[in-house]
Amino acid sequence: MQEKENKGRMKAINLRQSFWAHIYLNLAAGRLAQILWEIKKQFGRIKKGRKKSAREKELVLWLHRQELEKVEIKSREGIKLTGRFLKHTDAERVVLMFHGWRGRWDQDGAALAKGLYEKKSSILLVNQRAHQTSGGKYIGFGVLERYDCLKWLEYLVQNTNPSLPIYLSGISMGAATVLMTSGLELPERVAGVIADCGFTTPYEMIRIFAKKFFKSKEIEMADAVNCLCKKKAGYDLKEYSTLEAMKSCSVPVFFAHGTKDMFVPYEMTVQNYETCVSKKKLLSVEGAVHTGSYLSDPQKYMDELAEFFQWD
Repeated sequence: MQEKENKGRMKAINLRQSFWAHIYLNLAAGRLAQILWEIKKQFGRIKKGRKKSAREKELVLWLHRQELEKVEIKSREGIKLTGRFLKHTDAERVVLMFHGWRGRWDQDGAALAKGLYEKKSSILLVNQRAHQTSGGKYIGFGVLERYDCLKWLEYLVQNTNPSLPIYLSGISMGAATVLMTSGLELPERVAGVIADCGFTTPYEMIRIFAKKFFKSKEIEMADAVNCLCKKKAGYDLKEYSTLEAMKSCSVPVFFAHGTKDMFVPYEMTVQNYETCVSKKKLLSVEGAVHTGSYLSDPQKYMDELAEFFQWD
């Protein structure tokens, strides 16, 4: 009798965990959750963790005032990927930019676009898969997007001046995307990577937020989510990481991260930096919050960046 009761209790626990794992996966990676998120934001139903400063709003408005070319390509699975291309008439380089989780081409790191443009950069700002007008049912946290990045690079190699170097730039999840991409075989024109407040592994981020928001045993929840992720989204949260990529990275990497980041731990960028085997620099921005490093001191950020890559 006792054994039967124990089995029934375990079944109930497993069902409850499976239910919450489904909820978590869809909130974290599902496209439907992204659409609902955007709708609620439009009606002011979601409180934003960090309010946009007047400076940030000004930079986004500046970006929208520019002449932007709509660009569309296909991923290796045939998924539509979209972006906006800002061409500089006297370009000395091309920068391929990736936004963060639940972001879009004109959010997150888009504030950096004006600084890059003033340094004579043409900029391609893309919508990552399962975001805005790009297709796909699930976000890949860089695991899938690294191959999307290669497709965007292929586009740039074919459609831009062959004498111009190409740089990869990403913020938050976008930083994870470009760092993971740097572990793959890159076109010869790729000259460097800008990685701002990126994480190390998708699994570790899922574990951290399971503990923070679900008040559950984070390992069990993360494992349950990963099991579902393999079935639903077709990839393993543990199959690749920025740390693995950094062991084979062959291009210079400029790392940046705010010390007061409460979303992606600052220590993750330190780990990425320490593991990176190529030329590297770490800009630690004292007191900056998530995605706030550039906005804390744009001039210093750009000076450090330009000096590292020898743009001047």
